[in-house]
Amino acid sequence: MSSPAVMIATARIRPGDEDAFAAWKGRYDAVVAAFPGFNSSDVLPPGEHDDTWTILLNFDSKEHVTAWQQSGERAAILAELTPMTIGGGLGEVMQTESLDAELPGTTATQVIFSQIKPGMEDGYREWAARMQQAQTRYPGYQGTYLQPPAPGGSHWITMLRFQTAEQLNAWMAAPERSAMLQEAGAFVEGEELLRLATSFPGWVRINPETGKGPPDWMTALLVLLGLYPIVALELLYLNPLLAGLVPALGVFVGNVLSVAATSFLTMPFLVRKFDWWLFTDLRRNDRATAIGLAILAALFAVEILFFVWLFKWHSG
Repeated sequence: MSSPAVMIATARIRPGDEDAFAAWKGRYDAVVAAFPGFNSSDVLPPGEHDDTWTILLNFDSKEHVTAWQQSGERAAILAELTPMTIGGGLGEVMQTESLDAELPGTTATQVIFSQIKPGMEDGYREWAARMQQAQTRYPGYQGTYLQPPAPGGSHWITMLRFQTAEQLNAWMAAPERSAMLQEAGAFVEGEELLRLATSFPGWVRINPETGKGPPDWMTALLVLLGLYPIVALELLYLNPLLAGLVPALGVFVGNVLSVAATSFLTMPFLVRKFDWWLFTDLRRNDRATAIGLAILAALFAVEILFFVWLFKWHSG
């Protein structure tokens, strides 16, 4: 089996030509995506004391990279870039192992799953390149990874990297980004966002327009609502079965079951049912927030009363 190969291309863009370069990058991605073996593209902006842009192309084999390098399509698209560069065109080098481990580390990564309207893929690539160009003007930006759908798949995957969560939040809330999202409606059917390194990773969605999830206190209340009955049932039915174990081991087993039940049973159900409430802060709907709190209070009361009765029933 052939080893994956990465093409590393660098270019120094003339001052003032950054927007033209973003548009060119969209066309470049569209051309290379049509070639056999292409997996994904990545772009890294210049550093603080540098003016060099870096483009990473991931292919499934060295042979497919070579075919891209020798193609007339590549020569034609690179000819469009030459007037924008200092020194003329791209400098390219190939290596035959993944660069994932060498990409700059980050404490904040936004993952975006985009459903693109049929026939609008090229428009999306051009828009994504302009979005990347806009991101580079914000502090802490470390790069954007864009991967087309796998064969049989339907979602494009974008990984946006910033040095800190605060810097990522600043971009996600930027008016410039909001304006570009309005433009994206012409070719994007829908998006789902996932923030890596959050207080409650994977349990609640992120609003695509703001890039923010619900307040942690709201999610914490749902965790409590789902976790309380699990712990109560464990006290009644699981703990007697674990009585013969070393206490530390018994606690560990109980915690494993509690986390699994919360993650895969109660939280997915509660997040679906309370989605309208989790994002009321984003819509500034104080009435809906109050209604949600009242419903939660009633549910907490029902849970407590039920387990008061159940514990008394078990005690005889």
